[in-house]
Order: sequence, then C-alpha cells, then structure tokens
Amino acid sequence: MKTIREVLTEGTSLLKESPESADTPFLDAMVLLSYVLNISKEKLLASYPDKISQSDEDSFFNILKKRMLNQPVSYLTKQKEFYGLKFYVDENVLVPRPDSETLIETAIAILKETSREKTILDLCTGSGALAITLKHTLPEINIKCSDLSTEALEVCKKNCRIILGEELETIESDLFDNINGKFDMVITNPPYLTDEETDLMMSNDWPEPGMALRGGKDGLDFIRKIITGAPDYLEKNAYLLIESSIDQTESIKLLMESGKFHKTMIIKDLSGRNRVTLGQRT
Repeated sequence: MKTIREVLTEGTSLLKESPESADTPFLDAMVLLSYVLNISKEKLLASYPDKISQSDEDSFFNILKKRMLNQPVSYLTKQKEFYGLKFYVDENVLVPRPDSETLIETAIAILKETSREKTILDLCTGSGALAITLKHTLPEINIKCSDLSTEALEVCKKNCRIILGEELETIESDLFDNINGKFDMVITNPPYLTDEETDLMMSNDWPEPGMALRGGKDGLDFIRKIITGAPDYLEKNAYLLIESSIDQTESIKLLMESGKFHKTMIIKDLSGRNRVTLGQRT
C-alpha cells in the first residue's frame, strides 16, 4: 500500500497537467484527499507516513478525474467554507466566493449602528450564504431569503438547518414579485455577468447554473429592476446593498442616485477593488 504522501504527490502531479486545476493543484488534491479520508487538512498533513487503503486510493483518483473534467472542488465535496462557516453546495447554486464577505462586513457594520430589531431581505439568495451568515453573526435580526429557483431554495433550507438549527423564511419569487412588507435592508448578489461572458463560460462547460450568472447584454438587467423596485419594499432611510463586478459599480451608483436613493457609496474589497454599491432610500 502507498503512503498518504505518495498518493497526494501523485494526485498533485496529475492536476498540474489539467488546465482547470493548474493554478492550485496541491491545494485541490489536499482538499479532495481530506474529503475522501474524512479528516481535516491539518490531520492529513500530519499523516503523511500513514498507509492508505486501496479503496480510499481508488476513490481519490476517481474524484480527481472529475476535477480534471472541470468539476469545482466544492461540488465534488458538497461543501464550501464562507466567513468561517461550512455551507452545503451543489450544481443548483453558485459556490460562495470570498468576494461576498465584503457585502457581509458592510451589512454587519450598518446593522450594528442601532440596537433595534431589523428585518432584512436577501434577494437571489442561492445557497443562503449571505442571509445565514448575517443571522449567525447577528441572531437578533429577522431575515427572509428569496430566489426564483426552487432547487436553490432547498439548498438554502438545508444550510439553515445545518448551520442555524432552524429554517429562515424562504420565498420563491422573481425578484420582488412575491415579496410583501417592508425591510430595513435588502442585500443581493444577483446575476451580473453579460450575455457574452455567460455564453463563453457555458460553451466551456462551466458547471455553475447559467441562470445565476446571466445578467443581460451589459450585465445590469436584474440590477436595474432591483434598484427600481426596491424603494417600495424599503423603510425610509433603509439600505440597499448590491454586489457586482468591479466595472459595474459606478454605473450602479448612478442608477441609485437617479432613482430614490441617496448617500450612495462604493465599498472596496480586501484587494482594493470596487465590489459593493450601497444607497439609502430617500
């Protein structure tokens, strides 16, 4: 039998030859082997000299083949860490990105400004990563999750049960169509890729759901509708926070200012790139 170190080294070499994982072959191999052996990455590194069973070795190389066919590591392991929490993910939802932590931190800072109970809407919730992270961090808030995809909402509910031990209210809705009431904050990470970008990704067998990516010719179709519709669902001086691509934030800021929003602001992520645009309802 081979040692864990030998199998990990062999797996890393295979992934180096694959364009999909050429940037992070060792990390990908380590995460996948940890998953197969059901141990932490730290435990894996400490177990280098240990022997690995033939069945575990076979399982590891089978899952490596899927990675080399462009399957995201998170879909293969059915989990993704976000803001220190482990979320279940599958092909029905986008994989949570570290970029979205900028939206989380901005929302937390705003919500902590007053002590009264707040009601939040997470529009286009997907896996529920944003809403669940906020609720986990600030248990006193009320938060609802909405999405057009029934399958995505099932993933969201599952993550609620796993992480919070309870389900948040979920609403199947095309943006605001089935939303009732008013909120102190609306947060959203909507589809914002252009049609051209989405078509290119889909032609290259991108595994994430296209409906969660496609935002129209300029990527702003959903964002325009959100900015137009949100004021009817926001309390006075309530906030709208939108995550988008770097080059869209200035346009979003102008859209907010030409509508019913003031005190608009663009928030940069940890890399210094424009990431979140916010405004207050006038």
